[in-house]
Amino acid sequence: MFCNGGATEPQRHYSTVVEQCQSANITSHKQLIMDIHNRVVIITGASSGIGAATARMFANEGARLVLAARREGALNQVAASLRPGTEAIVIPTDVGDEEAVKNLVDQALQRFGTIDVLVNNAGYGAFAPITDLSAEKFDDILRVNLRGVFLCTKYVLPHFYQKQAGSVVTVSSLAGKHGFSNGAAYCASKFGVMGLMESVFHEARSHNVRVITLTPGSVDTPFFDGAGVPVPNRDRIPQADEIAEVIRLAVALPERTLIRELDIRPTNPKG
Repeated sequence: MFCNGGATEPQRHYSTVVEQCQSANITSHKQLIMDIHNRVVIITGASSGIGAATARMFANEGARLVLAARREGALNQVAASLRPGTEAIVIPTDVGDEEAVKNLVDQALQRFGTIDVLVNNAGYGAFAPITDLSAEKFDDILRVNLRGVFLCTKYVLPHFYQKQAGSVVTVSSLAGKHGFSNGAAYCASKFGVMGLMESVFHEARSHNVRVITLTPGSVDTPFFDGAGVPVPNRDRIPQADEIAEVIRLAVALPERTLIRELDIRPTNPKG
């Protein structure tokens, strides 16, 4: 900008025009970005890892939160860690249980009157050769990772359809695109999620509902602590709060746009 003392009349006029344009650009930018403040967000698997990081991210943006997972004590710890003043409710939920998911959605609507974003994040893995994998373990992984996404999406979508708006963000995995040894159950569940949400995308878009599927590779979370697989270089792979930031960016896009599917990989995993 020009200094007032040395600016000629044309220069002062140019300066004013620049300031007006800059102000207009800022206003236009704010109008384009979806405001997350005060939005109601359901997060499953919110007790640790990506889910907990996503809860903290949305809390920092001023959203109102519904935190769901099976471990009530861990959920309460996450809720206590949120930005002071955050409106959040804790609802212990087994996402594979249909009645529990109905209760989750009902309580969210009773408390806040609306839902704006669903983050399907609940999931876990167990890894073994298929000859050593029990049928019970196989069934349970699909119950949580696939059936859970199905149920949560099924019972939130009618509300989104009614108001002709909403975002469903599902945290899947690169394991939903690429199989690997000892990953039969986990990969089957995540391949299923990819097909499920591709179909839901085609159904929901005519109702102005955005269906976003993220496919991260390895992320530094407690997932690896009991999974029985080699732990990657945790200094080089994405952190949970970095995946939460990707979720924020996807949700904050202008409402007429969406990221349908997004791979998230380490920039340089070996370093």
